[in-house]
Amino acid sequence: MDPVTASQVAHGKAPFNGPIEIGLRALALLTESFPVACSLQRLVVYDYLVVHSDDVPGGPPGLHPKTPHRGAELLVRRAVLEKGLLLYQSRGLIERQYTQGGVMLAATERSASFLDVLNSPYLQLLRQRAVWVMSAFGERSDVALSIIAREHIGEWGAEFEMESVLRLEQS
Repeated sequence: MDPVTASQVAHGKAPFNGPIEIGLRALALLTESFPVACSLQRLVVYDYLVVHSDDVPGGPPGLHPKTPHRGAELLVRRAVLEKGLLLYQSRGLIERQYTQGGVMLAATERSASFLDVLNSPYLQLLRQRAVWVMSAFGERSDVALSIIAREHIGEWGAEFEMESVLRLEQS
C-alpha cells in the first residue's frame, strides 16, 4: 500500500478521514479497550494519537504523514467521529452506555471478529497503534488525557512553521 502523501492530506484527497475511516479507527480502539467503555472526548484524543503516534516521544511511526497544524485536527475531528460511531453502532459493532458520568461508547462481542476478517496493511498498522495507545494512555483519566492534548496542541504541527522561519533566516 502506498503511504498517503502530505499533498493528498493538504488538498483534502486523503481517504482516511471520513466517517467510515474514523469510525473504523474508533472501533479498533474500543475493541482494544474492551470491555471498558470510553467517552467521546477520549476517543477524539485517542484517534489523534493513533494517527499521529510519532508526535509522542518514543511513539511508533504515525499512520499518516506529519502535516502543518495537525494539532487543530483535535478541534474538528469530533463531528466526523460522531458520524462514524453511529455508522458502526447501527451495525451492532459499537454500543452506547448511559452512565452517571455521561454517554460512553464500547465495542461489542462482535467487534473483534469483524476486525479480524479485515486484513489490509493499514488496518494491521492501525491495530498495532491501538494496542500502543491503550498501553501508553489507557490508564489515564479523561481529564489527564485532555490536559496532555491541550498542552501539546500548539506544538503538534508547529515544526513546519519553525522550519519555514529558519529557511527565511538562512536566505
